[in-house]
Amino acid sequence: MMFASDLDGTLVYSHRRLAEETLNVSIRNVEVFNGREISFMTEKAIALLRDLSNEMMFVPVTTRTVEQYNRISLFREEIRPTYVITSNGGVVHKNGKVDMHWQDYIRTKINRSVASVKDVKRRIEEIAGASQLESIRVVDEFFVYLIIKPPLSPERFKDYTRLAAEIGWVFSVQGRKVYFIPSFINKWDAVDYVSKKEGKKTVYTAGDSNLDVCLIQQAEFGLIPRHGEAAVNFGHLGLTQKTGILASEEIIETILSKRLQLIPGIR
Repeated sequence: MMFASDLDGTLVYSHRRLAEETLNVSIRNVEVFNGREISFMTEKAIALLRDLSNEMMFVPVTTRTVEQYNRISLFREEIRPTYVITSNGGVVHKNGKVDMHWQDYIRTKINRSVASVKDVKRRIEEIAGASQLESIRVVDEFFVYLIIKPPLSPERFKDYTRLAAEIGWVFSVQGRKVYFIPSFINKWDAVDYVSKKEGKKTVYTAGDSNLDVCLIQQAEFGLIPRHGEAAVNFGHLGLTQKTGILASEEIIETILSKRLQLIPGIR
């Protein structure tokens, strides 16, 4: 069995995701950046995830780069997954080393792609204009990531959607963060690669954004946090009852219960 999960907005939460109902809940900081505490989990979720990682293979699957992933102290110091998938499926790491077989596969796809990352970045800049963009960058030569100056107008949303459809990429808006990613760089393909490599026939997943929908659709079982971007159009695939940081506890508890259901004699 394997549990492949998105991190931000699914298991790990920023300050802006900490709702009032968490005031009486024990919360721990799990990431510091530039001297600021920026990401959190509840102590209960951490304990549950520790139990889960002892019972099955836990694979973090994130749009973060490996440098951004490594900022999460929990995964450096306490829970050390054998496999980590970063850059939205672009890079697979095993015991801290890049899986070169997967890397070569992705590079081949990129080289054969009709639209180059640099061209897409240029077209986004032309559509948005300097007044709309706070920052824009190419991530690991795989995809384009931008931070917008809110709000994203309906007209601009249509422009971005049209561009993504034209070039065969995926377009996702997560608050002020906007992603343009080639469709062949996705979380499920990387998870499927790892599961087959390790002989894991049962895969459970979780994720909050539209970039995680492929995980939920293809897995044996998947959950979307009720607050997530993906909940709007894909909630029928499986939603948590809880929202915000408390959803992570529900997700992990649900996956643990699914594991018990597969053990003969336990119902």
